[in-house]
Amino acid sequence: MHSILVSAARAMRLVLPWLAGFAIFSQAYAAPELISPAPPSLSECHGVKDLTFVAHLDDDLLFMNPDIASNIQAGACVQVVYLTASDAGEGEGYMLGRERGVRAAYAYMAKQPDLWKEDTVQVGTYHIARFTLQGNPHVQLWHMRLKDPWLGKGWGSLTPLSRMESVANMTADTLGPYHDVYTRDELVRTLANIITGYNPTTVRHLDDTIAVPYTQLCWRCAGHGHPDHIASARLVREAIAQAPGNYAETGYIDYPSQEHEANLADAEATIKSEIFRRYAWDDYHYCSGQQGCQEPAGPAAAWVKRSYYVSRHDVAPDLFSDSQGGLMLFAAGENNDAVNMWDGRNHRWNTLGGRTAGPLVSFAYPDATAGLFARDTLGGLWVNKQNRDGSWKGWQAMAGLRVTRSPAVAPNGDAAAIAMGNDGLYYWTALKGLDSGWSAWQALPALPHARGNAAIAKTPDNHFVAFAADRAGHVYMSAQRPEPALSWSPWQRVPSPVSDGGLAAIRNSQGQIELYLRDRDSRHLVRIIQPAPQAANKADVAEVRRAAITDLGVSYVGKPAIGLDHDGEVLVAVLERQDGPLWLIDDGQAIQLEAKAASLPAMRSLHGTLYVVARSAGRVQSYQVMARNREGVWATATAIGALPEAGGGPFIGMAANESGMLATSAVSTVAAPAATVQ
Repeated sequence: MHSILVSAARAMRLVLPWLAGFAIFSQAYAAPELISPAPPSLSECHGVKDLTFVAHLDDDLLFMNPDIASNIQAGACVQVVYLTASDAGEGEGYMLGRERGVRAAYAYMAKQPDLWKEDTVQVGTYHIARFTLQGNPHVQLWHMRLKDPWLGKGWGSLTPLSRMESVANMTADTLGPYHDVYTRDELVRTLANIITGYNPTTVRHLDDTIAVPYTQLCWRCAGHGHPDHIASARLVREAIAQAPGNYAETGYIDYPSQEHEANLADAEATIKSEIFRRYAWDDYHYCSGQQGCQEPAGPAAAWVKRSYYVSRHDVAPDLFSDSQGGLMLFAAGENNDAVNMWDGRNHRWNTLGGRTAGPLVSFAYPDATAGLFARDTLGGLWVNKQNRDGSWKGWQAMAGLRVTRSPAVAPNGDAAAIAMGNDGLYYWTALKGLDSGWSAWQALPALPHARGNAAIAKTPDNHFVAFAADRAGHVYMSAQRPEPALSWSPWQRVPSPVSDGGLAAIRNSQGQIELYLRDRDSRHLVRIIQPAPQAANKADVAEVRRAAITDLGVSYVGKPAIGLDHDGEVLVAVLERQDGPLWLIDDGQAIQLEAKAASLPAMRSLHGTLYVVARSAGRVQSYQVMARNREGVWATATAIGALPEAGGGPFIGMAANESGMLATSAVSTVAAPAATVQ
């Protein structure tokens, strides 16, 4: 948080500590050793390499914890990059004090003495101060030290970072022993080089979505953020586009999080508060030291009780049916970050808890009840099961693997999944039985330079095949071996156009596998139909046969929704572009639907009616439901809105109790306007 926000009264009360800090800095200030960074290996990091970008010294502590602390405690490697000097125009003395504060906070998180090695890394031609925790060298703090005064009278004016981000041909220079000057393009390129060099499993940043112009932002106005927070997030997202990879991405709501209900457990808030307090002892705008420090206070007292994520409007909802044949719609809430379920029978939303911003994935248990996967922002995967009476058992952790994205399941909803781990390998798991839990994650053979989620389908002999693409756009297939091993064959190249993803696969009514992908050049949806591949033979090779390839003539983004109609024929729904038209491919023909959508679609056929659901365009989260009957007649689209405002919390606090039922306090029910969804 930018220090200028702290009240003038508090600053005046603490003038003497500021003078002391200035005196310390005015001593000889020698440039530290200059080195080239050498990133740690994934094995050294216990499978997790976290890379965090924030504008100011304390943004990470107030808005991104407890996630960062949780990863440190799990043995992960954590690198935090602070873009600005956070000097508030008060010079290097204040900057160095705040840097001491974050070092104290991270040493406390790591349960290590506050002892650090200081040096300078060079990224391109630019110099970045680096501090490495001596007791845990997997924790590093990088300081770019862009000067950070207001360029006007405060709120409603620009800062060097926000001016450089928003005004053409502007630059920003640095504090410290090296005087570097960044243009906008050079800063983005430097951030991209940091990402590429570190090879993270997750990149974290602040909120880039606030649309209020920088010069109209105000302190404590609803929905407003700090211009540096917004600018840093936008620049980091541009850097992500320049440095593609399989890493996950998480954005964090900053100031506006205080407008939401507290969603941290008491223990989480207590630890987060103590971590921030360790920082505040060295920031004289907060405290004059340990003695009498009352932080977190004011807005900070609200922020340490909350952690909210940036929600993207293009995330697809999920459709499934309950054991009684009623339609259910699942969506991560943009206001509560929880798993929410629309009950089509009772026309209301139920909140299943958790904290997530990613897509939800449903599947079927053998007893015809619904199951649901959710991914948390640490890469943990959670599963929940609906009981026959419509209640839910509670969240259980899928141990043994951190995943970069939500898993893929077969379109017919079998209780089996494939997901990419942090190591870039695909992993497989399946339900062993209703009371037996899930099988251990099994790694598929390595696919060099794999990109994105795989797609899976079930063959007529009840084995699975997986499809995936590599960085070059080549598509590959791996097939499951017969029992008892049920391991997977090496990846075999599928004859297909060069693709940039968007994979989906399904077995059609003739037992053939239909694979859908996006042609990299035309951006069109392409269909490949081939006879169902058999399980891998004794030579350990899955048979890939040359098949018919059809360009369906529709451009699309993201991933298709795929399924079967009541006659067993394949249906595919795609989004042409965000806030653009939806298309349905039926019997190989593309039909434009009378709807524009913000999100990728979900699709399901139930009792002879085809449902296509997507998020409506606009700021408020709502979903438009399109339904087509057996005769091919579309009903008037209906809307489902009024998602719950609260109900989120840690998955672990909403796990099944001894009776196997989710505790009543962990489920909230919110009524919504009636819709015609049955």
